[in-house]
Amino acid sequence: MAKNFLAETYIVDEHIADTLNWLCQHQDCFDAFQYDAITQELKVHHVNGTDIIRQGMYLTSKYGILVTSL
Repeated sequence: MAKNFLAETYIVDEHIADTLNWLCQHQDCFDAFQYDAITQELKVHHVNGTDIIRQGMYLTSKYGILVTSL
C-alpha cells in the first residue's frame, strides 16, 4: 500500500525516512525537528512544546499545528 505524504494525518511506523518525508510535506505545522542517530530518537518542536515521535503515534496537521497522540 502506497503512503500519501500529502495527507493531513499520518501513523508513524518503523520507517523513519517516511516520517521525515511526511514532516517535510507539512513544515508549516512545526518549528523544527532533530534526529539523534545514536539513540534513534526523533524530536519535533512545535507551538505546544516538544514531542518525541515514536512508532505507533498518530500525527495530524489539520489544525495548522502539529498534534500528536498514541
